[in-house]
Amino acid sequence: MVLGKLGNASERLVTALLGRLEAKDENSSVRFRAAEALGELGNASEEVVTVLLGKLEAKDEDSSMRFRAAEALGKLGNASERVVTALLKRLEDKAYDVRSSAAAALSKLGKKSGNVTLAVVRWIEQHQDSEYVGSGIDALWDLAAGEQS
Repeated sequence: MVLGKLGNASERLVTALLGRLEAKDENSSVRFRAAEALGELGNASEEVVTVLLGKLEAKDEDSSMRFRAAEALGKLGNASERVVTALLKRLEDKAYDVRSSAAAALSKLGKKSGNVTLAVVRWIEQHQDSEYVGSGIDALWDLAAGEQS
């Protein structure tokens, strides 16, 4: 996304992107691109995180939007309990790409904060018999592999 690569995280640009993300635009790719740009810009303000979490948690939202929201949250580096909990919930998403994106985001966040690894381990323990446990194992594997490098 070109806007994200510019590195201009001005309030005006972020506000415009948030507006596109929240719009009920018929063209869903506009919302996807807005989420991507927000992740690339790195503005982890409370407002940006809250809007992205809303898109991540929206059950009626297109799975591609949940995927993009998880991806953006991973790039922002906010490893707060609120963000980690929301991403852990997406490990049980019906859409594989969302589960994969949530696992990747958790892995990125875990490289910045030790509390993420523990949260993923606990999630795996609680979901041992779940068909989705593999998503948690993927995240844990990425975290462990990252510690080796």
